[in-house]
Amino acid sequence: MKKLVYAMLALSLVAFVGCKKDKDKQKEVTVDNLVGTWEVYKSYYADEDGSEWDDEWGAAAGYQSFLIIKANGTGVMEDIDEGYKSTTSFTYKIEPGYVTITDSYGDTERWTVKSLTDKGLVLESVYGNETLAIYYKRIK
Repeated sequence: MKKLVYAMLALSLVAFVGCKKDKDKQKEVTVDNLVGTWEVYKSYYADEDGSEWDDEWGAAAGYQSFLIIKANGTGVMEDIDEGYKSTTSFTYKIEPGYVTITDSYGDTERWTVKSLTDKGLVLESVYGNETLAIYYKRIK
């Protein structure tokens, strides 16, 4: 009987520890879930030669990048590099699991939404054998 109690206790502890808070739950890709200001904190790149690297972003690294998504299907990409600020406006379209962004220069990219929660967003783009993943944290 004691073994059964210990087994149930261990099982309930694993279930409790393994559960994420509802705030961190994967969200559906919708306008309401994407709208906000997102700051890049990391990027990952793997090229066709098998080379990989991670880049750290943020004020401490000297380079900041923001993605500001508005409810009306538009947005702004804002980069700050050692005090110099540049902005590029864009429009976006949402498809299940994807966001297609067309910037003000007419360049269009389709991004896979690898993860979307209240606090984070991961976008990934694959070009042949090259993969780029950008990690964002929500700041507004």
